[in-house]
Amino acid sequence: MESLEYINPTYTVSFSGHRPQRLPGYGNPENSEAQKLITDLQVQIENAILRGKDTFIHGCMAGWDILASEQIIALKKIYPHIKLITVVPYTNQYFAREKCWTAEWVDRAQMVRNQHEVEIVIAKDYRTGIYHERNRKLIDYSSELICYWDGRYGGTKYTTLRARNKGLDICNLFSE
Repeated sequence: MESLEYINPTYTVSFSGHRPQRLPGYGNPENSEAQKLITDLQVQIENAILRGKDTFIHGCMAGWDILASEQIIALKKIYPHIKLITVVPYTNQYFAREKCWTAEWVDRAQMVRNQHEVEIVIAKDYRTGIYHERNRKLIDYSSELICYWDGRYGGTKYTTLRARNKGLDICNLFSE
């Protein structure tokens, strides 16, 4: 288990967003609705890099987190200095607990975890509040949030409001 203590939030962007069922095209990169979102996401990430951001943190959840992380990995070909940090809430039965973890999303998550620079694990086992604990870490160690939040209740709402309360710059890519 690593620590986030060495991270300078000034240069760090975190991601928060919905699981596949609340993303355009369910986050499938082959879907035209998802492709538009991916293009918008790539533009925002690249703009962050051009502003000096070099570290990107995600919470390792099927949907937005993995989709955003895939873009960081792709952009490393152009910007090899950028780093991807994965914050996993727990490890024991992680992919089995949530129904959003289809075989495709597990494969995508494993690909991301094989290409990140650092993985932070909060706990071995699931416990009540573990996702909020993970989300607090994402916000506490970053100065910007790139999110996909439709305004409804859930972990993304919690994270986005925490980011707002802490004064982070927020880019929400959700559009009606």
